[in-house]
Amino acid sequence: MPPRHFLAALLLANSALTVTAQHTVEPIPEERVRHEVALLLAHTHVAQGVNADGDLTWMALPSWGLNYNFWISPKWAIGLHTDLINETFKVEENLSEEEAAPTVERTRPIAPALMVSYRPHHHWAFTLGAGQEFAKEGELLLMRAGTEYTIHLGGPWETSGSLAYDFRFDAYDSWTLGIGITRTFK
Repeated sequence: MPPRHFLAALLLANSALTVTAQHTVEPIPEERVRHEVALLLAHTHVAQGVNADGDLTWMALPSWGLNYNFWISPKWAIGLHTDLINETFKVEENLSEEEAAPTVERTRPIAPALMVSYRPHHHWAFTLGAGQEFAKEGELLLMRAGTEYTIHLGGPWETSGSLAYDFRFDAYDSWTLGIGITRTFK
């Protein structure tokens, strides 16, 4: 990841936290919240993308996230987190032992993952899980780890920022940065 992209992402995240730090709406009492559904608008970043000329390039691909969580306790949840990359793209396999790594094309892949979430604080959650990416070219097994920062908006609504890293076995890695809206239910 180029240092300027990392610095820009860090500054954006810091400014978002600074702006919202003054927000004091109380979170929903934890005993009432059992289910939550979140819709995220995101960009998925792939370091080993291949452009039309066949050269390696960094790609930022538009994507959506749809997450469902069931809170089994105030701090622990299980859920299904699904990412949809809204473009067709080519990547170079990152774990290939060959001299010239093969190129893999992915057509609008969808990647659901079964996740476990841990919320040590009412704003922060950490996630870990596994799933599979589906595209017309085939399936790829993946591991996903991430973090979310949520802000209660009032009533059953929250907004969140999300950062996740996907490791696709024998294929490519990506990280996703998104912002979303969450609706909680009993």
